[in-house]
Amino acid sequence: MTVCMKLFQVGTRVTCSLPYAGAGIVFDIHGAQLPESVQTLGRVGVTGGNARVDVVFLSGRISHNLSEALVRGSVQWSVLDEVASDAEVQSALEHAKAEQEKREGEARAEAEKFAAEVQRLKSAPEFAHLVQGEDRYSGVLAAKNIRQVLKRAFPAVKFSVRKSSYGSLAIEWTDGPTENDVESVTEDFKGGYYCGQEDIYKHQRTPWNEIFGAAEYIGARRYHSAGLIERVISEVFTDFSVSLDGMERPTVEQYESGSLYTVPVPGTCDTLQQIIRQAIYRARG
Repeated sequence: MTVCMKLFQVGTRVTCSLPYAGAGIVFDIHGAQLPESVQTLGRVGVTGGNARVDVVFLSGRISHNLSEALVRGSVQWSVLDEVASDAEVQSALEHAKAEQEKREGEARAEAEKFAAEVQRLKSAPEFAHLVQGEDRYSGVLAAKNIRQVLKRAFPAVKFSVRKSSYGSLAIEWTDGPTENDVESVTEDFKGGYYCGQEDIYKHQRTPWNEIFGAAEYIGARRYHSAGLIERVISEVFTDFSVSLDGMERPTVEQYESGSLYTVPVPGTCDTLQQIIRQAIYRARG
Protein backbone atom coordinates (compact mmCIF):
# COMPACT_ATOMS: atom_id res chain seq x y z
CA MET A 1 0.00 0.00 0.00
CA THR A 2 1.13 3.55 -0.71
CA VAL A 3 1.69 5.89 2.24
CA CYS A 4 0.77 9.54 1.71
CA MET A 5 3.80 11.66 2.69
CA LYS A 6 2.22 15.08 2.19
CA LEU A 7 1.44 16.94 5.40
CA PHE A 8 -2.22 17.24 6.34
CA GLN A 9 -3.75 20.67 6.64
CA VAL A 10 -7.18 21.91 7.55
CA GLY A 11 -9.21 21.29 4.40
CA THR A 12 -7.30 18.22 3.13
CA ARG A 13 -9.79 16.03 1.30
CA VAL A 14 -9.90 12.32 2.05
CA THR A 15 -12.09 9.35 1.26
CA CYS A 16 -12.92 6.28 3.35
CA SER A 17 -14.58 3.11 2.07
CA LEU A 18 -16.27 2.25 5.39
CA PRO A 19 -20.12 2.28 5.23
CA TYR A 20 -20.66 5.37 7.41
CA ALA A 21 -17.94 7.41 5.71
CA GLY A 22 -17.25 8.30 2.07
CA ALA A 23 -15.81 11.66 1.05
CA GLY A 24 -14.49 13.74 3.93
CA ILE A 25 -12.44 16.76 4.95
CA VAL A 26 -9.78 17.11 7.64
CA PHE A 27 -10.94 19.93 9.93
CA ASP A 28 -8.49 19.68 12.84
CA ILE A 29 -5.01 18.26 13.48
CA HIS A 30 -3.58 17.33 16.89
CA GLY A 31 0.18 16.94 17.44
CA ALA A 32 3.20 16.99 15.16
CA GLN A 33 2.93 14.95 11.97
CA LEU A 34 5.55 12.26 11.23
CA PRO A 35 4.61 10.83 7.83
CA GLU A 36 8.08 9.37 7.28
CA SER A 37 7.56 7.00 10.24
CA VAL A 38 4.34 5.45 8.90
CA GLN A 39 4.71 1.84 7.75
CA THR A 40 2.17 -0.59 6.37
CA LEU A 41 1.91 -4.17 7.59
CA GLY A 42 0.86 -5.85 4.38
CA ARG A 43 -2.91 -5.32 4.04
CA VAL A 44 -3.68 -5.96 7.69
CA GLY A 45 -2.53 -2.82 9.50
CA VAL A 46 -0.35 0.26 9.79
CA THR A 47 2.06 1.63 12.36
CA GLY A 48 3.96 4.83 13.08
CA GLY A 49 2.93 8.45 12.83
CA ASN A 50 2.32 10.83 15.71
CA ALA A 51 -0.52 13.21 14.92
CA ARG A 52 -4.25 12.60 15.15
CA VAL A 53 -6.82 14.17 12.86
CA ASP A 54 -10.53 14.99 12.95
CA VAL A 55 -12.51 14.34 9.76
CA VAL A 56 -15.99 15.53 8.82
CA PHE A 57 -17.69 13.42 6.17
CA LEU A 58 -20.04 14.90 3.60
CA SER A 59 -22.50 12.18 4.63
CA GLY A 60 -22.98 14.07 7.91
CA ARG A 61 -20.76 11.99 10.19
CA ILE A 62 -17.65 13.06 12.12
CA SER A 63 -14.68 10.95 13.24
CA HIS A 64 -12.38 12.35 15.94
CA ASN A 65 -8.79 11.49 16.81
CA LEU A 66 -8.01 9.27 13.85
CA SER A 67 -4.39 8.19 13.87
CA GLU A 68 -2.13 9.68 11.26
CA ALA A 69 -0.94 6.21 10.30
CA LEU A 70 -4.50 4.98 9.72
CA VAL A 71 -5.45 7.79 7.35
CA ARG A 72 -2.12 7.76 5.51
CA GLY A 73 -1.63 4.05 5.04
CA SER A 74 -4.83 2.03 5.66
CA VAL A 75 -6.36 0.26 2.68
CA GLN A 76 -9.74 1.86 3.50
CA TRP A 77 -8.40 5.40 3.27
CA SER A 78 -7.19 7.64 0.44
CA VAL A 79 -5.74 11.14 0.78
CA LEU A 80 -6.57 13.39 -2.17
CA ASP A 81 -4.35 16.12 -3.54
CA GLU A 82 -7.11 18.65 -2.94
CA VAL A 83 -7.82 21.20 -0.21
CA ALA A 84 -11.31 22.44 0.64
CA SER A 85 -11.86 26.13 1.33
CA ASP A 86 -12.65 27.43 4.81
CA ALA A 87 -16.24 27.99 3.66
CA GLU A 88 -16.52 24.35 2.52
CA VAL A 89 -15.13 23.09 5.82
CA GLN A 90 -17.58 25.21 7.78
CA SER A 91 -20.49 24.13 5.59
CA ALA A 92 -19.58 20.46 6.09
CA LEU A 93 -19.39 20.93 9.87
CA GLU A 94 -22.77 22.68 9.98
CA HIS A 95 -24.30 19.89 7.91
CA ALA A 96 -22.82 17.28 10.26
CA LYS A 97 -24.20 19.12 13.27
CA ALA A 98 -27.67 19.25 11.70
CA GLU A 99 -27.51 15.55 10.83
CA GLN A 100 -26.42 14.68 14.38
CA GLU A 101 -29.34 16.64 15.83
CA LYS A 102 -31.67 14.86 13.40
CA ARG A 103 -30.35 11.43 14.42
CA GLU A 104 -30.67 12.29 18.10
CA GLY A 105 -34.24 13.46 17.57
CA GLU A 106 -35.13 10.27 15.72
CA ALA A 107 -33.49 8.20 18.47
CA ARG A 108 -35.51 9.99 21.16
CA ALA A 109 -38.73 9.49 19.19
CA GLU A 110 -37.94 5.81 18.72
CA ALA A 111 -37.15 5.40 22.43
CA GLU A 112 -40.44 7.06 23.37
CA LYS A 113 -42.32 4.82 20.95
CA PHE A 114 -40.56 1.76 22.40
CA ALA A 115 -41.39 2.76 25.98
CA ALA A 116 -45.04 3.41 25.08
CA GLU A 117 -45.38 -0.03 23.51
CA VAL A 118 -43.79 -1.64 26.58
CA GLN A 119 -46.38 0.03 28.80
CA ARG A 120 -49.21 -1.01 26.44
CA LEU A 121 -48.12 -4.65 26.50
CA LYS A 122 -47.86 -4.68 30.28
CA SER A 123 -51.52 -3.80 30.67
CA ALA A 124 -53.01 -5.27 27.47
CA PRO A 125 -55.91 -7.57 28.48
CA GLU A 126 -55.36 -9.87 25.49
CA PHE A 127 -51.97 -10.85 26.93
CA ALA A 128 -53.04 -11.20 30.55
CA HIS A 129 -52.49 -14.97 30.33
CA LEU A 130 -48.76 -14.49 29.68
CA VAL A 131 -46.09 -14.22 32.36
CA GLN A 132 -44.14 -10.95 32.56
CA GLY A 133 -40.51 -10.63 33.61
CA GLU A 134 -37.04 -9.35 32.82
CA ASP A 135 -35.48 -12.57 31.53
CA ARG A 136 -34.77 -11.46 27.98
CA TYR A 137 -32.49 -14.01 26.37
CA SER A 138 -32.00 -17.14 28.51
CA GLY A 139 -35.21 -18.63 27.13
CA VAL A 140 -36.78 -19.55 30.50
CA LEU A 141 -39.48 -16.87 30.43
CA ALA A 142 -39.98 -17.31 26.70
CA ALA A 143 -40.53 -21.05 27.14
CA LYS A 144 -43.27 -20.46 29.72
CA ASN A 145 -45.09 -18.06 27.44
CA ILE A 146 -44.61 -20.10 24.28
CA ARG A 147 -46.39 -23.00 26.00
CA GLN A 148 -49.34 -20.69 26.66
CA VAL A 149 -49.36 -19.30 23.11
CA LEU A 150 -49.26 -22.77 21.57
CA LYS A 151 -51.98 -24.06 23.89
CA ARG A 152 -54.31 -21.30 22.74
CA ALA A 153 -53.43 -21.57 19.06
CA PHE A 154 -53.54 -25.38 18.85
CA PRO A 155 -55.54 -26.66 21.86
CA ALA A 156 -55.80 -30.22 20.57
CA VAL A 157 -52.03 -30.74 20.27
CA LYS A 158 -49.59 -31.60 23.03
CA PHE A 159 -46.30 -29.71 22.71
CA SER A 160 -42.95 -30.18 24.38
CA VAL A 161 -41.11 -26.87 24.89
CA ARG A 162 -37.72 -27.21 26.55
CA LYS A 163 -34.36 -25.50 26.73
CA SER A 164 -31.73 -27.26 24.65
CA SER A 165 -28.97 -24.86 25.76
CA TYR A 166 -28.65 -21.30 27.02
CA GLY A 167 -30.84 -19.09 24.86
CA SER A 168 -32.06 -22.00 22.73
CA LEU A 169 -35.48 -23.65 22.81
CA ALA A 170 -36.69 -26.86 21.18
CA ILE A 171 -40.39 -27.29 20.37
CA GLU A 172 -41.56 -30.79 19.49
CA TRP A 173 -44.96 -32.35 18.79
CA THR A 174 -46.65 -35.07 16.75
CA ASP A 175 -48.97 -34.39 13.79
CA GLY A 176 -51.22 -31.34 14.05
CA PRO A 177 -49.92 -27.99 12.73
CA THR A 178 -46.98 -27.77 10.36
CA GLU A 179 -43.62 -26.37 11.42
CA ASN A 180 -44.45 -23.15 9.56
CA ASP A 181 -47.72 -22.88 11.49
CA VAL A 182 -45.90 -23.13 14.82
CA GLU A 183 -43.12 -20.75 13.80
CA SER A 184 -45.70 -18.14 12.80
CA VAL A 185 -47.10 -17.96 16.35
CA THR A 186 -43.74 -18.13 18.14
CA GLU A 187 -41.65 -15.75 16.00
CA ASP A 188 -42.23 -12.81 18.38
CA PHE A 189 -40.12 -14.66 20.95
CA LYS A 190 -37.01 -14.72 18.77
CA GLY A 191 -34.30 -12.56 20.30
CA GLY A 192 -32.45 -11.95 17.07
CA TYR A 193 -31.26 -13.59 13.89
CA TYR A 194 -28.14 -14.99 12.29
CA CYS A 195 -26.58 -12.65 9.73
CA GLY A 196 -24.86 -14.80 7.12
CA GLN A 197 -23.21 -11.81 5.45
CA GLU A 198 -21.34 -10.88 8.64
CA ASP A 199 -21.28 -14.43 10.08
CA ILE A 200 -22.60 -13.25 13.45
CA TYR A 201 -25.76 -13.49 15.51
CA LYS A 202 -27.52 -10.13 15.80
CA HIS A 203 -29.67 -9.48 18.85
CA GLN A 204 -32.83 -7.48 18.38
CA ARG A 205 -34.47 -5.65 21.26
CA THR A 206 -38.26 -5.48 21.04
CA PRO A 207 -40.97 -4.39 23.47
CA TRP A 208 -42.39 -7.92 23.34
CA ASN A 209 -39.07 -9.48 24.35
CA GLU A 210 -38.66 -6.94 27.15
CA ILE A 211 -41.92 -8.07 28.74
CA PHE A 212 -42.48 -11.69 27.70
CA GLY A 213 -38.95 -12.97 27.12
CA ALA A 214 -36.93 -14.19 24.17
CA ALA A 215 -34.64 -16.97 23.02
CA GLU A 216 -31.79 -16.62 20.58
CA TYR A 217 -32.76 -19.79 18.74
CA ILE A 218 -36.14 -21.51 18.57
CA GLY A 219 -36.24 -24.86 16.80
CA ALA A 220 -39.56 -26.41 15.75
CA ARG A 221 -39.76 -30.12 14.91
CA ARG A 222 -42.90 -32.06 14.11
CA TYR A 223 -42.97 -35.85 14.36
CA HIS A 224 -45.33 -37.85 12.20
CA SER A 225 -47.56 -40.68 13.34
CA ALA A 226 -48.06 -43.79 11.26
CA GLY A 227 -51.65 -42.67 10.69
CA LEU A 228 -50.59 -39.35 9.16
CA ILE A 229 -47.99 -41.01 6.95
CA GLU A 230 -50.53 -43.60 5.76
CA ARG A 231 -53.05 -40.86 4.97
CA VAL A 232 -50.49 -38.84 3.01
CA ILE A 233 -49.36 -41.88 1.02
CA SER A 234 -52.98 -42.42 -0.03
CA GLU A 235 -53.32 -38.74 -1.01
CA VAL A 236 -50.09 -38.88 -3.03
CA PHE A 237 -51.29 -41.92 -4.97
CA THR A 238 -54.51 -40.03 -5.72
CA ASP A 239 -52.82 -36.77 -6.73
CA PHE A 240 -50.14 -38.54 -8.82
CA SER A 241 -52.41 -41.29 -10.10
CA VAL A 242 -51.17 -40.96 -13.70
CA SER A 243 -47.47 -40.99 -12.85
CA LEU A 244 -47.88 -43.73 -10.26
CA ASP A 245 -50.24 -45.91 -12.29
CA GLY A 246 -49.29 -49.56 -11.87
CA MET A 247 -46.87 -48.86 -9.00
CA GLU A 248 -47.42 -50.79 -5.78
CA ARG A 249 -48.43 -48.56 -2.89
CA PRO A 250 -45.63 -48.54 -0.27
CA THR A 251 -46.09 -49.19 3.42
CA VAL A 252 -45.37 -46.77 6.24
CA GLU A 253 -42.40 -48.94 7.20
CA GLN A 254 -40.90 -48.62 3.72
CA TYR A 255 -41.18 -44.83 3.88
CA GLU A 256 -39.69 -44.64 7.37
CA SER A 257 -36.75 -46.84 6.35
CA GLY A 258 -35.93 -44.51 3.43
CA SER A 259 -36.06 -47.33 0.90
CA LEU A 260 -38.30 -45.27 -1.43
CA TYR A 261 -35.35 -43.03 -2.37
CA THR A 262 -34.52 -45.68 -4.98
CA VAL A 263 -37.98 -45.46 -6.58
CA PRO A 264 -38.14 -42.79 -9.33
CA VAL A 265 -41.48 -41.21 -10.19
CA PRO A 266 -42.06 -41.02 -13.97
CA GLY A 267 -42.57 -37.50 -15.28
CA THR A 268 -40.82 -35.87 -12.33
CA CYS A 269 -37.28 -35.30 -11.09
CA ASP A 270 -38.14 -36.68 -7.65
CA THR A 271 -38.19 -40.07 -6.04
CA LEU A 272 -41.28 -41.47 -4.36
CA GLN A 273 -39.65 -40.85 -0.97
CA GLN A 274 -39.16 -37.16 -1.77
CA ILE A 275 -42.71 -36.65 -3.01
CA ILE A 276 -44.22 -38.30 0.07
CA ARG A 277 -41.88 -36.38 2.40
CA GLN A 278 -42.81 -33.06 0.81
CA ALA A 279 -46.52 -33.89 1.13
CA ILE A 280 -46.09 -34.85 4.80
CA TYR A 281 -44.29 -31.56 5.49
CA ARG A 282 -47.29 -29.63 4.09
CA ALA A 283 -50.00 -31.82 5.62
CA ARG A 284 -51.82 -30.81 8.78
CA GLY A 285 -52.65 -33.69 11.06
